[in-house]
Amino acid sequence: MSKLQKTFAVGASSLLAVGGVAGAVMAIPQADASEAVAPADAAAEAPAEVSADTGVVYLEKVDGSFQFTQDQVNSNKEIQKFIGDASKYMCQNKAVNDEVTMAEDWTITIQGDVQNTITANYEELLNSDEVQKVLMACICKANPADGVAAINAEVSGLPFSTLLSMAAPEAGANTVVFTSADGYSIALPMDHVINHGGLIVFDINGAPLVDSIGGMNQLWMGSTSANYFARDIDTITIETREEAPANPNSEEARAAYQNLPNVGILYGGEIR
Repeated sequence: MSKLQKTFAVGASSLLAVGGVAGAVMAIPQADASEAVAPADAAAEAPAEVSADTGVVYLEKVDGSFQFTQDQVNSNKEIQKFIGDASKYMCQNKAVNDEVTMAEDWTITIQGDVQNTITANYEELLNSDEVQKVLMACICKANPADGVAAINAEVSGLPFSTLLSMAAPEAGANTVVFTSADGYSIALPMDHVINHGGLIVFDINGAPLVDSIGGMNQLWMGSTSANYFARDIDTITIETREEAPANPNSEEARAAYQNLPNVGILYGGEIR
């Protein structure tokens, strides 16, 4: 285990990771992305606080640079092991088609405040010239130092912006509601989904989602908590609201999720 792997820089001059609310945070990595972190020599010179439990080193001031690339892709087996099972809960609604081996029979309808209501099936989406294949990272917020709850995957899907342009939203439309086959729905600001590369993903590493995270399709977005990643989407509704939903990265949205109760049962007994 290298010293660099065990060093987290936390200070005004550097921020390595921005955690979302509970769940996973998705990001579209750039080929030459870089973040400022402390090299080993700088870390040794600055006053540091070392956690007795984890060995993580916290620095008050960080100087230097570190460059990295993220072109390594995890296998679907690894994704299933490290992310797939947990994502049934982290990503809000559980997949309703875990037994599906192929996804030819699902459709997506985009409706609401649009000039053209559109319904597209899997084959139409798969054969569209607009399909994008993107290398994306999925990182669980609870991933510990040197943990394994982080994967890179090559995902294929249709950009939300493509569906939106086909449907032609009415002037003033500001909200998109993704509704899943089980009735679950999530409302998001339309500009956030567009600006964060919203993608209706239907395969990972060239295989249907059932081989890794389950389900028929799933919304993926860059730099957005997986609390917003609805899966098995069958309806996308465009709305014009007096006020769009809170931006997922805003304090208002974070507070809403932080105030949700979280109850667990550790051993047998009755609950009255």
